[in-house]
Amino acid sequence: MLQNRATLKQIRFYLLNELRQRYPENESESITRLILEHAGFPLSVCLLEPEKVTSSTVIAQINKIVDEIHTGRPIQYILGQTQFCTIKVGVDESVLIPRPETEEMVHLILSEYKQKFRRIIDLGTGSGCIALALKHHFPDAQVTGLDVSKKAVSVAKRNGRLNGLEVLWVEGDLLNEGDLVSAGTLNKKDLFDLVVSNPPYVLESEKKFMEDNVLQHEPGTALFVKDDDPLLHYLAILGFCEKHLVAGGQLWVEINERFGRKIATLFENAGYQQVVVLKDIHEKERFINARK
Repeated sequence: MLQNRATLKQIRFYLLNELRQRYPENESESITRLILEHAGFPLSVCLLEPEKVTSSTVIAQINKIVDEIHTGRPIQYILGQTQFCTIKVGVDESVLIPRPETEEMVHLILSEYKQKFRRIIDLGTGSGCIALALKHHFPDAQVTGLDVSKKAVSVAKRNGRLNGLEVLWVEGDLLNEGDLVSAGTLNKKDLFDLVVSNPPYVLESEKKFMEDNVLQHEPGTALFVKDDDPLLHYLAILGFCEKHLVAGGQLWVEINERFGRKIATLFENAGYQQVVVLKDIHEKERFINARK
């Protein structure tokens, strides 16, 4: 346990030693930086004032964080926030921790399309990270974030306020598109020129390959889909787009690498054009872009 009157240099070494018990070297370095920034000491301060003595309050805070790390709780939940694209996103166990792959999808959307989208919807918005990143880059667009979870919508609303970005957050079940309209969540005439989604796509049978900290802390309903119905959410997305995506509008989805061709064929059979399967930084088929 870290003792009072520890310097920034001592704190950094302590954190690295503790984190190396659970994480590889590069992750230990990045998490150490995150913790020190969270405690009010950005990297520049740590480098310029390594002998700076910290308060007992800071020491207690860091000891508490380390205790939680050793329980297996993800650092993003411990700190209560993470970075996504250029914005800060608050997270708790009711929403997924945003993944680098999802950030990649946002960057792809921004690089592929210089046009200004007028109306955007993020289906299964969770923390709101995609919707907020797109609103940040398309400030004049009307952006909507939809999620079935009331708790997730609450987190997304807080993140909107945190970043000073105006997004319409709505609670509704994508798997029952009729209820979205009847409940007043959407109007039959609501049309969008960009629909984006990172739906649940990890097979139940793939749980055995996942880390315990994910299985024990992140919401399974936002991650997993039954093995016998892996395209469930993509069919629902197509059903939504049939009524709410304008002709010529863009559809972007994140996918399970095992089903790229199947999902692309699904979109092509629905009449979509320019259906493209894109790989992530790890060379895995991870995204599909299509034009209605």
